[in-house]
Amino acid sequence: MSTYKPNTEIENIELLITMKKRILHSYKWREDVIIPFAKELEISTDELEEILMKRLDMSSLEAINPRFESSQLRCIKERIHADLRLCWLCDVMNIITKEKSTIIKNKIAYEILEENKPYDKAIEEGRKNLLEEIMK
Repeated sequence: MSTYKPNTEIENIELLITMKKRILHSYKWREDVIIPFAKELEISTDELEEILMKRLDMSSLEAINPRFESSQLRCIKERIHADLRLCWLCDVMNIITKEKSTIIKNKIAYEILEENKPYDKAIEEGRKNLLEEIMK
């Protein structure tokens, strides 16, 4: 006779919570997602973990870290686009081409992500280079 006993609803919920916590407490997750986003939102890491556990299912949690890493470049480039007012210079006034705008954003993003240059310094230098470009 089998001694298998299915889990109760409460046991299943507790197991799901334990599994989600294992994902969230992994080193890579904490370093790449939890700590930076908690700082950005100005909340504790525990509060952010609670939000993620409530809002995301297991497959979403498991898929977030790769998505986060791949979206980092896009997010930085969007921020650069806004901070250098490329939306005006390129998109509205057509003072610089979209191609040149892309080159500028890629160069600054590379310096930030690959060379670990501080964002403020990279933007300051990028602004100088942009000014030189539009003054030609």
